[in-house]
Amino acid sequence: MLRLSTSINFLFGEHAFTERFAAAREAGFSGVEIQFLEASDSEVARAASDAGVEVVLLNASMGDLLGGGPGLSGVPGREQEFADAVFAAADTALAVGAEILHLGPSLVPADESRERCLATYLGNVNRVLRHDAFTSGRVTPVLEPMNSADMPTALFTDYREAAELLQREFGGLVGLQYDIYHIEKGGASAAQLWPQLRQQIRHVQFSDVPDRGAPGTGSLDFPGLFKMIADSDYGGWTGAEYFPAGATLDSLGWLGELA
Repeated sequence: MLRLSTSINFLFGEHAFTERFAAAREAGFSGVEIQFLEASDSEVARAASDAGVEVVLLNASMGDLLGGGPGLSGVPGREQEFADAVFAAADTALAVGAEILHLGPSLVPADESRERCLATYLGNVNRVLRHDAFTSGRVTPVLEPMNSADMPTALFTDYREAAELLQREFGGLVGLQYDIYHIEKGGASAAQLWPQLRQQIRHVQFSDVPDRGAPGTGSLDFPGLFKMIADSDYGGWTGAEYFPAGATLDSLGWLGELA
């Protein structure tokens, strides 16, 4: 049985932000993910409680990444901005009960080496791990590699490399966010990587390939992928993070097939 969550920044955009919690619950999701906060901590906590859903995951601010910049997490010179973003997001996670915090991707700037950006990332993460949200074990920070087709200069695009780095540098304190879309879009196989990386996976997200649509709109075998996850010892959340082609409810045929 999958524990299903959904991004309320990608889905349920027909509703005002605080109304999306109830809409997600009514559609059959028991958890929600928030990539971009559009309300205060207290408003989020109240909306989730009223709807009877858990806030599963938050994203730390990515700075200027979506505006064409390199972002924060591994960019030399932006260490304080990254720390401020993660500390703020960690405070919010504690306030709303979120158990996963995505630390955010970044790009390798044209005038920087990947090695220096990697060193910056490691230093940044070691610094923010001192926050009480992480030291108490109430919130798990995660790294999510991007795919090289959409983000060719992303600092992390290889899931195996990321998993090895996390284990070597942080010993399991930072988990892996397993995004099926990014894995498959980058040319790897989510089914083949799953058993290899399973013990480091702390959160799963999905959308179809090639256009990041709902399951069934592209090339992936979602019945097989969902069965793989459900049959494993993974007990975390599996989150729908796709762009509906129209109304959100019209994109949920795959959800009915899981019932």
